[in-house]
Amino acid sequence: MPLQDWFLTAEERANPVSGIPVWTTGNLAEPLIHGAAYFDRLVDEVEALGPGDHLFFTDWRGDPDQRLRTDGPTVAQLFAQAAQRGVVVKGLIWRSHLDVLAYSEAENRDLSETISAAGGEVLLDQRVRRGGSHHQKLVVLRHQGAPERDVAFAGGIDLCHSRRDDATHHGDPQPVEMSPRYGPNPPWHDVQLAVRGPVVGALDTLFRERWNDPMPLDSENPMAYLRDRLRGSDLRPDPLPEQPADPPPCGPHQIQVLRTYPAVRPRYSFAPDGERTVARGYTKAVRRARRLIYLEDQYLWSAEVADLFAHALRDNPDLHLIAVVPRHPDVDGRLALPPNMVGREQALSLCERAAPDRVHVFDVENHAG
Repeated sequence: MPLQDWFLTAEERANPVSGIPVWTTGNLAEPLIHGAAYFDRLVDEVEALGPGDHLFFTDWRGDPDQRLRTDGPTVAQLFAQAAQRGVVVKGLIWRSHLDVLAYSEAENRDLSETISAAGGEVLLDQRVRRGGSHHQKLVVLRHQGAPERDVAFAGGIDLCHSRRDDATHHGDPQPVEMSPRYGPNPPWHDVQLAVRGPVVGALDTLFRERWNDPMPLDSENPMAYLRDRLRGSDLRPDPLPEQPADPPPCGPHQIQVLRTYPAVRPRYSFAPDGERTVARGYTKAVRRARRLIYLEDQYLWSAEVADLFAHALRDNPDLHLIAVVPRHPDVDGRLALPPNMVGREQALSLCERAAPDRVHVFDVENHAG
């Protein structure tokens, strides 16, 4: 089957300015299920980096004291020690809303300052719409003179508290506070892909496009810019080393890198009209589904998304939808909880009305219930 039947074509991507390839072939993709598996692999790969190698990462939240194994190292220790060995360590972390709003401003700033003090450069990035966030969770590792060892990690797992859970789902000993229904150590199921091959070059390009964008880091928030100036924060990214050639083919997998960026002013240099390839990619794939759509998601409460599934179910009488969602939203309270519950009920009802006997919704629990 031709790749363009499922993947977005260059025209469908609708962002000719970006240097990311339409898709790549000859890759090897390995799912690392649960944060403990991902963190353990990350430690092995980063500790093998030497002087002149590259460690680039982006994150929504980074907790410097998060232990990547039971006995460490922490995130800050792993990356700072790499920088001290001469590894080129560069990072972009979302600036974040205030901690008093249950976000991670202080944690992200601490991680940035710790790694930067060790010789790396980690910037707090607020080049988003007002009230928005950066949500990419990406690590790219390049090896001088040994491109066959290059690897990247992309998926849903942040370098932060609560993510180091495993198949027993007893939760991370370093938790974040969630709904009381999840107990003091909330279980956390998530996946990160380890990818090798030419796609590593595409993800390297993704990082470089964000890093090199000339928009000021605090363009959305003048007060944050003033605070950073007074603190002496790094507000101007240094030049990156020359990008290595793509790693050689190493596997059977075809991979397409998709992104979401808003249309902002001033414009992103790499996405002047924004980019919606994640939504476009999902839409194209769902419309081609004939037998099964299997979905795991933290949220399923968008009527617009549910309508896409409902149309697919009505158009294809043999199509089944299996959705696995949390039993309870991760937030609680009189203001946050009701909209979450109502939104999910509306979305699931829309799907079930389209095909009552072909929509199957499950939640999960550990052995402790």
